[in-house]
Amino acid sequence: MGLKMVRSARVSGAGFRGDDHPSLSNMIHASLRTSIMNGSLLPGQVLRQEELAAQFRTSRVPLREALQLLQAEGLVILRPRRGYAVHALNGEALLELLRLRILVEGFGGYIGTLQRTQKDVSMAASIMLDMEKMPGRLVRDAQRTRWWTLDRQFHRTIFSCGRDTQIGQIFDNITAKIDPYLMHADAMNQHTQEAIEDHRRIFAAFSKADADEVALLSRAHSEALAERFADSLRAEGQVDGVLQPAIADLGPALGKAALNGAAKTVPARRRAARG
Repeated sequence: MGLKMVRSARVSGAGFRGDDHPSLSNMIHASLRTSIMNGSLLPGQVLRQEELAAQFRTSRVPLREALQLLQAEGLVILRPRRGYAVHALNGEALLELLRLRILVEGFGGYIGTLQRTQKDVSMAASIMLDMEKMPGRLVRDAQRTRWWTLDRQFHRTIFSCGRDTQIGQIFDNITAKIDPYLMHADAMNQHTQEAIEDHRRIFAAFSKADADEVALLSRAHSEALAERFADSLRAEGQVDGVLQPAIADLGPALGKAALNGAAKTVPARRRAARG
């Protein structure tokens, strides 16, 4: 995989026209954001404003506005006297993001399941079908981009249920930063069948509106992903041999035992309340 991936790449969706700065800057922001997430723009890649302005056929004003939005999201950095570049994260920062993802997926799965509609269930089912068509090992870049896009859509559907929620925005920010690394890590693209089995179990609980089970399964799925990625980083010497804290150690109030205990006591409280 490597944490110093740099290459020259054209930006998807380039060629916007017009001088409506607010809308144009938002369109450029969306295009650049997509290119970062799908790996067209790699971590560490320099973003030359003159080249981007030519690709988008625009002046530098809306381009700078778009880059400032990306900087606020932590997706690009502004280097003194050298301009913007895609933010390249070290191993510790990547693992911190994965720990946050564990929290977001567990909590988001619980809240989303309580609010889900039949339309949400149908949408998640459709994404599942598309994922099941993917090969067990992802070799080509297009396959990896497709897989991680579907993965992001599946989890986003589970806990946002078509709504623009705060937790959905947090998830989008985390995945925008971490997905390019997952796409380019060979170890993360050899076990799609295991992920599909996890998704099937999550979907089954989601379709039954079992919020407790969705929370537990989503967290376990996210922990497995994080641990596999930690192994990949360890093999490359990007993190120490023993992680402190461990991936699943999120503190006494948020640890796995506490979450398991909460999942057992919540149904009991509900039964007591009904009784």
